[in-house]
Amino acid sequence: MFKYFDVNEMSMQNKERKQGITAGISLVIMAIAAGFSYGYAHTTLVANSAENTMQNLLAQKSLFFAELGGWSIIFITDLIVAIALYFYFRSTSKQIAGITALIRISYTLVLGVAILQLFKIIPALASNSSLLASVVASEINSHFQLFEKLWSTGLILFGFHLIGLGYLSLKSKLTHRLLGYLLIFGGMSYSFIHGTRQLNLLDTNLINLLENVLAIPMALAEILLAFWLIYSGFRKSSPKLKS
Repeated sequence: MFKYFDVNEMSMQNKERKQGITAGISLVIMAIAAGFSYGYAHTTLVANSAENTMQNLLAQKSLFFAELGGWSIIFITDLIVAIALYFYFRSTSKQIAGITALIRISYTLVLGVAILQLFKIIPALASNSSLLASVVASEINSHFQLFEKLWSTGLILFGFHLIGLGYLSLKSKLTHRLLGYLLIFGGMSYSFIHGTRQLNLLDTNLINLLENVLAIPMALAEILLAFWLIYSGFRKSSPKLKS
């Protein structure tokens, strides 16, 4: 004989799926914005000298403002992901899910301070004085450098966030265990690379080499999680009946 399924349990599962979809879609949007803002715009504008960077900015102001828009989207979606993943993994471990969410929110706040450095460049771009060109170029370059330093520092926290997600993924019945191991590896890579970079523990060339080698698994960690959350959220699942 069959009994009715637990309505409260099904309601909770539906809420978790919705939060998973929200987090997954936000992660995809974030990845696209990051690919444009940092992968294309930032690397196109920032040159090997302050003068060349300033020339690039003056010649491509619209690209710089588009980069700022992309970073703003990243900041907002980061906060959405932190909250959505907390509710998604809350049933697995409320305490660990809460700590993991707080770590991501802390990272996002550091990122926000870093993004403000880019916004501080706007007044400098409005300067028309050719006599102060070298001073303005140096100021702009210092803002870019501080942005990258602050962001790199924040990514140490981001690594711990991924480790927390990996632990939750291993303990949860909602995600594949392979995702858990990949998230932990990606998180350890982020924290190690950016920790050694900020503390000057290794040669810069060696750190850059390690970052290039680990770039794919680091990026795949969250991307695969995003697609899994979207797939599992939209996948039709019929309520299980208890016998």
